Amino acid sequence: MDESEQKRDRVLKEAFECRVQLQAYACALIGNYAAAEDAVQEAMLVVVKKFDQFQEGTSILAWCRSIVRLEVLRMKQQRQKERSLVDRLLDDAIDSAFDEFQSQQRHGEEESFRQALTNCLDRVPGRGQGVLKARFVDELSYQQIAERVGMSLEAVRKSLFRLKKQVRGCVETCLRGTQ
Repeated sequence: MDESEQKRDRVLKEAFECRVQLQAYACALIGNYAAAEDAVQEAMLVVVKKFDQFQEGTSILAWCRSIVRLEVLRMKQQRQKERSLVDRLLDDAIDSAFDEFQSQQRHGEEESFRQALTNCLDRVPGRGQGVLKARFVDELSYQQIAERVGMSLEAVRKSLFRLKKQVRGCVETCLRGTQ
């Protein structure tokens, strides 16, 4: 057995003798016994790989404890990344569901508004419907509407004002009745 193998055996033997203290240390850092056990196991794998870096004459417990601390930090970072990913995915799912709900609600409100508007426009007398159609469907100016329906410019303005007020009030009344 050469000197390197002897050092490995000594370091591993002493490190495994410290396992109980290392586990208590890891558990204090993490607060979870199973996670602490995992951290100590990972730390022991590092000890096996890096035994040659241990300096003879120093405390094996302190050296192993520093390795355990690094493993605990690595595990916490990994858990935080996973948690952050889960949180982001959950937030995205909540946003998506909320957007879908809002879209459905808006669609329902738009449909209710459309039905109320149609019903209220049907109640407007024939000449009033002609004035509204000329303004909002044909997009004519007040002067063009006056010429089309044979009214004065001022009569068109007053008529449109009254008709819009009437239709708006009717739509609001209909919508309040459906809510």
